[in-house]
Amino acid sequence: MKNYTISSVTLGIYAVVAFFVFSVAAMETLLLYPNIFRDVPESLALTEEFMSVVAVGDVMRPLGGVMMISALFATVVSIRYRIARRWLLGSLAALVSGQFLLSIGYQWPRASILFDDRGRYALAEIERAASEFLIGQYFRIAAAGLAALFAVIAALKTYRAATLAAAGADADNGIPD
Repeated sequence: MKNYTISSVTLGIYAVVAFFVFSVAAMETLLLYPNIFRDVPESLALTEEFMSVVAVGDVMRPLGGVMMISALFATVVSIRYRIARRWLLGSLAALVSGQFLLSIGYQWPRASILFDDRGRYALAEIERAASEFLIGQYFRIAAAGLAALFAVIAALKTYRAATLAAAGADADNGIPD
């Protein structure tokens, strides 16, 4: 009989963090971005003034780091159990490609154009960077949604296995021993 409890708990924590990050990213996009990108470049200057104390990146980068750490910890603890391995790996693939690599490789350079070095670029370049940033943001939200969904499925599969194992059933097919 396998002990799925630790795996179930760590995957549950990762699933909660992943869903929270997805929810925050979706709300950020729905509530803030229409105002931020309303009238580029004037709305960008107003956004910088408004977010002078705490900016979106001040919250999202550490939150992404917490998500990555919880994902890695859940992977180390849970990878040996095949019951949820593909869902966990799918979540990690969405997390790494759609959140981490897309953010660093695509979003951050455009954010630099929009907020840090705006004075060095022509209006057309700033508007293009804003459009590209928004397109990338929609891909990030889709990836965050997939990462959260797959993490929740992995956590539920492992929880089911832990519950069945505690009841004396075979976790792979739900049949009592």
